[in-house]
Amino acid sequence: MNLRWLELFCLIVEEGSISAAGRSAYISQPSVTKYMHYLEEHYGAMLLHRGSGKVTPTEAGRVLYPHAKAIIQDYQNSLESVAFTDHKTKRDLKVGASFTLGEYMMPTVVAAFNQIHDDSDVQVTIQNTRTILKMLEDQQIDLAFVEGEIHTDSLRKQAMIEDKVILVVNPTHPWSKRTHILPQELREERYIAREPKSSTRIIVEKHLMVKQAGLKLEPHLQLNTTQAVKSAVQSGLGYGFLSHYAVQQEIQNGLLVHVPFANLSITRPFWSVVKPLRFEKPIVETFQQLTQQLLKELEPT
Repeated sequence: MNLRWLELFCLIVEEGSISAAGRSAYISQPSVTKYMHYLEEHYGAMLLHRGSGKVTPTEAGRVLYPHAKAIIQDYQNSLESVAFTDHKTKRDLKVGASFTLGEYMMPTVVAAFNQIHDDSDVQVTIQNTRTILKMLEDQQIDLAFVEGEIHTDSLRKQAMIEDKVILVVNPTHPWSKRTHILPQELREERYIAREPKSSTRIIVEKHLMVKQAGLKLEPHLQLNTTQAVKSAVQSGLGYGFLSHYAVQQEIQNGLLVHVPFANLSITRPFWSVVKPLRFEKPIVETFQQLTQQLLKELEPT
């Protein structure tokens, strides 16, 4: 069997069209059709429904698709692994990170990594945890750094360090002079929150619901990045919950104030996550180890 047949089959499933797959692969439509006949003969099953206007996989095609993707990816990974070993190519690494890790820690890690491995090309994508894990599942990235819950068994996770999510306010806020507050007092002031799917927001509201007898907060304002929440809190629009990694500079410079709770601590692990592959890039483990080392060094006191 020719590996090219599997690549074309995957393109057809993804594009929904034989002609579109041919254009993507720079192959004529009749050639693509011929190769699909070869592939169906090889498996002894019809793999595609050729309807009017759109091509869809049969039940056998749906079963084959994830295996075909894995075979193609394993082949690509094997080429890269051999090339790395023989120093024939620049080592590239695609990293995904959730907002807190991506915005506040990845620049330091990448800079340190590039000083040690100047033959490497690291690309970082920053999105929410759910999107990053989906990209890892689809093998669009090699390695992920996220916070929050990870439910899939197809990914391998490793806890790197414990993060504290803390309550912060503007220095002029009435709470800024307090030694602590009670969680119930949160209802009295304006809550600046991340978007509902944010891992930071989910962990905060889960702690309040479970550990504070069902305390539920209604956001005054919802924002989709950590930086936006920081800016809103600094402007005096309300209070927010953020990773202590994300606000340590502002706290040190007097731009934000950490307000402790009397009886509540919100913590979560930072995870490094990979999808187990037959051929794994050696650079992945190297980057993981450096990230964990630097996270410990950067940990706020």
